[in-house]
Amino acid sequence: MKEIADSIVETIKDYRNDDGIFLDADHVINWADQFGENAEFMLNEINYILPQVYISKATAKDFIDGHIKALQRKFGYSSITELLINTEFLCMQEEHKSQPAILSILENLLDEKYGESYLKYNTYPKVNFVYFDDILASGSTVGKHLLEWLNSNNFEGVKNADNIINGSYKLSVNLFCYHTWGRSFQEFRLLKTFENKIDKRILWFRNFEIQNHAKWHNQSLNIAFPTEEQPANVKSYLANLSAEKYEDYAYRKEGTPADEGFFTTPENRIIYENILLQKGLSIINMIKGEVKPNLRPLGLINPSYKTFGLGTHFFTWRNIPNNSPLVFWWEVQGHDWKPLFPVANRG
Repeated sequence: MKEIADSIVETIKDYRNDDGIFLDADHVINWADQFGENAEFMLNEINYILPQVYISKATAKDFIDGHIKALQRKFGYSSITELLINTEFLCMQEEHKSQPAILSILENLLDEKYGESYLKYNTYPKVNFVYFDDILASGSTVGKHLLEWLNSNNFEGVKNADNIINGSYKLSVNLFCYHTWGRSFQEFRLLKTFENKIDKRILWFRNFEIQNHAKWHNQSLNIAFPTEEQPANVKSYLANLSAEKYEDYAYRKEGTPADEGFFTTPENRIIYENILLQKGLSIINMIKGEVKPNLRPLGLINPSYKTFGLGTHFFTWRNIPNNSPLVFWWEVQGHDWKPLFPVANRG
């Protein structure tokens, strides 16, 4: 297993290096050993998945550069400087969240590659507004901030939403990754709030798409999404959830996706998903006292959804989303579980 563990470490070697954390093969093997006889299987599958979904800091920098070039083209500017003069990069998240980290990389990139800075133009009047983030999962954070900004007034007392509608302003959401289900929720949220199709005027850019909308055709379903053939403990867990919405989204339909590319094989996908599900249930059973209603074996999700969790597989150099299966990030003192990715700011 050492060779596979070394390969995994090579992929995730910069995970939280900025916080003084350096993962090694022993750490990876110790994590895998918690799966017992399935340890090597899990390492092989993870080794196949991680290169598709792990975003190193260097990759993030390349992504951000690509976003800036795309914005320059879309907004029709002849230079990066012209883009920066006319564009505000919104900073609406707390200091320890992803957005400030991305904007810090952006500022360093602009200096290194273009001899520029977006900060030095902060006092200039703006007509373009860009919201950067690493991932949209359920989309609640992005949606909340978009509504907050759209409902705010500019210095002239004009609502930002009105300026978007009349074409005076442009708003772009720039992400490393979004879930199709989560994005569709936020577009509907905008449509409900602004009946004049403002959602169609907002630009969306992304590097990676998690296709997890169970009701859409031809979704790659590049998440952990188990099928309905499950033992009694799984069926009982789902039945006992107090949630009432989207129970028909709980299980992946047989024969989907049509072409399996995210996992090594369709058969291994089923084995892998079921292992994550069982281990996630074991972790939840370690909790003494009340279990939060949004906590599920395959990751956090809206507490009103009757599913096993979002099952997200998307990891960055600085943290992983709590919508990922519990086996990747759960770390509670006194619990018999070590995470593959020690997380920050999970509370």
